[in-house]
Amino acid sequence: MGKAIESWRLFWVLALATSTATCLGLPSTDFHSVRGMEFIIVRSVRCALPLFLVAFTASSLATLWPSRSTRWLLANRRYVGLAFAVGMAWHFSFVAYSIWLFGNRLNAKATTLDVIGLIFLLLLVLTSFRWSKRRLSSATWRRLHKTGVYVIWLLATEIFLGIVRGGGGLWDQLFLSVFLAAWLLRVAAWIKQRLRYATVRDSANLSGSPRSSR
Repeated sequence: MGKAIESWRLFWVLALATSTATCLGLPSTDFHSVRGMEFIIVRSVRCALPLFLVAFTASSLATLWPSRSTRWLLANRRYVGLAFAVGMAWHFSFVAYSIWLFGNRLNAKATTLDVIGLIFLLLLVLTSFRWSKRRLSSATWRRLHKTGVYVIWLLATEIFLGIVRGGGGLWDQLFLSVFLAAWLLRVAAWIKQRLRYATVRDSANLSGSPRSSR
């Protein structure tokens, strides 16, 4: 990957792309009814989630298939994740607008899931900058981000699973399949790392063991 598109330049490109994809749905949105608002609310999520999947699987891809491309992806994971947050900002803005005009039509479970997702998203964004990261220990920061991405993954998977069970369309089935595959990638990467650590440990034990006397 060239150095022309990385770091904050990559963030702006991805943020613009997901914002454009979301806004292309505005002409087809009926802002005068709850059902009409559902279209742009769902579209904004679908436009943002691919960026989350890239950030979610970046380390796994680098572990399973180390290469220049996967290392570049891992190095720029932060900016992909921040661009995902921009896409979700559109989503939560549309949700807030719908609630403001028509009241909260979601049940308690759906409302709770949205609130949990928003809280963790804000925590991940706020702790993605050096000024806030310095306030946390490395272990705390890693635990927060690992928990946060898994919470978002779990919420999205649960939502799409419910939609598919209710007779969702092809797009919903595709998103559910990709989210499950992303989790399997992380499991495979974890297994590979554990096997690597076990091999290194066994080699160290063998090299450090005393030679038996003849």
